[in-house]
Amino acid sequence: MAKLNWLKADLHVHTVLSPCAELEMGPKNVVAAALEQNLDILGITDHNAWANVAAVAELAYTEGIAVIPGIEVQTREEVHILCYFPNLDQLALAGEQIYARLPPIGNKPDIFGDQIIVDAKENIIGYEETMLLNSVDLSLEEVRDLTYNYGGIIIPAHVDRPAFSLIANLGFVPPNLQPAALEISSRLDEITAVKEFPILKEHTLITSSDAHRLDDFNTLRSTFFYVAAPTLAELALACAGRKNRKVVIAPQDTVF
Repeated sequence: MAKLNWLKADLHVHTVLSPCAELEMGPKNVVAAALEQNLDILGITDHNAWANVAAVAELAYTEGIAVIPGIEVQTREEVHILCYFPNLDQLALAGEQIYARLPPIGNKPDIFGDQIIVDAKENIIGYEETMLLNSVDLSLEEVRDLTYNYGGIIIPAHVDRPAFSLIANLGFVPPNLQPAALEISSRLDEITAVKEFPILKEHTLITSSDAHRLDDFNTLRSTFFYVAAPTLAELALACAGRKNRKVVIAPQDTVF
């Protein structure tokens, strides 16, 4: 029987590739912040892009932190969905299809910020020219199907927020969406979240920093997974409550 351990995770972190992220969000600082917060698992989820995931994963590996490859997709409904994949290859295959459905609108760095592609040493490899802060021409269900086709899972992001969230934009969770979990902001504990949004009681909940700057890592609460390994397959089992795996939201300094 596999030995299960509690692992602390932050599954919603941006890098300098996201135009709304600060320039301090390079791989070195992101990994340093994760170490400071005693994180075991990081989810790197830039807006509609994935080019910096490998750089963070390479550096995080040397520090004993696992990176779950991800991307934050803005759907046709203007809902933010966190899509996670079992490895970098699957992320790239799905990411290429997502990127292809972005409107061909150029970024305006002076307004929105630079979209910087870096390596693990923070050498600048290039700049993403297409504006990433747009909706892709894919529905929620199409993003779900694409993600599942590449072995991934989906988690609607910050569902308690008044913009770009499933509840704010649709008012409900589509019964056929089949998310692994729903993400709530760290400002809320689970009890308060369910009181404010009763529909949440039907779903597994996680919380994340949605870090766009280093100070964002200092959250009130964190997500802890009771799993055998820091892999997407194990996180999926925990979200489903299967094989004794589980997930809880607790104060970020909790020690199990």
